[in-house]
Amino acid sequence: MKRVCSIVIATAFILSLTGCDLLPTFKKSPKPKVSKEVKSTGPVLAQINDWTLTVVEFDKQIEVLTRMNSGDVNVPVQMMGILASTFIPAYIEKVDLSSSAGKEMYLEFQMNMELLAQEAEAKGLDKDPEVVRGIRRNTVEILDLALLNKTLKDIKVTSKEVEDVYNDEYKVSLENTEQRKIREIVVSSKPKANDILVQLLTGGKFSELASQHSIAETAGKGGDLGYLTPRPDVKFNKFWETAYTLDKGATSSVFKNENKEEYYIIMVEDVKKGEAEPLDKIYDQIEGLMIQQKSVDSISTLIKDIKSKADVVINTNLIN
Repeated sequence: MKRVCSIVIATAFILSLTGCDLLPTFKKSPKPKVSKEVKSTGPVLAQINDWTLTVVEFDKQIEVLTRMNSGDVNVPVQMMGILASTFIPAYIEKVDLSSSAGKEMYLEFQMNMELLAQEAEAKGLDKDPEVVRGIRRNTVEILDLALLNKTLKDIKVTSKEVEDVYNDEYKVSLENTEQRKIREIVVSSKPKANDILVQLLTGGKFSELASQHSIAETAGKGGDLGYLTPRPDVKFNKFWETAYTLDKGATSSVFKNENKEEYYIIMVEDVKKGEAEPLDKIYDQIEGLMIQQKSVDSISTLIKDIKSKADVVINTNLIN
């Protein structure tokens, strides 16, 4: 299970994005003033005036983008930056950052960004009040992420803690939860669903009718969904309401998916108490959830502590 790495990745990505691009040169304007940056080390991949991008920094950006894309080197253009689609041709949806061509395209985008930023500074746009506020918002986000990364990086969960949650919470909750073996027939119109229901009520076999008429992926298995417990991410509310009011062996009437133009008929084949999966199969999942909870608690404590030492004024009466 991935640990609380979203904050780590986001922090690394934001802190790493200081690139630029090989745009055709503008008419020469006065050499822009570039803000002081942390000195970079290693071979310089690209340079614009006083700004440099090293090979190490560039490779780090590629690594972070790939990690943000679940390890896939074919990164969507929009993930590369807010303005990426402005510089990269519209017909390109993804860039292969493992290839030389993809890396050159990403480098060019980074350099274009830096060229524009330096030109904006030369024109004094970095002094514009709205721009200053925007820079402050970005600075706040980067600092927040850096602080949270530092705060959360050492959070751990012991194997004993995982075992306790498995035995005292997970297994106990399953013992109090029914699992129902359900078959489904899904069609795109109510008249067709009503016709199938008539066939079921007059002796038609559910699995055969599901195989013949259902548009769901389960059609190939006779509509078999296996043993289920209520999960909103798996099926919609009406489905669970219907499934958990039927007796074992009973078939529902026709009901509609409130989110789509789909009409359902379901049958409850069996009912049993929940069965716990072996600890080794769900260890990572439990560990990840516990780390997440500890992280939430840690952040809450941190904010309360900081707030107690700060002068905070909130005028909620001014909110429209």
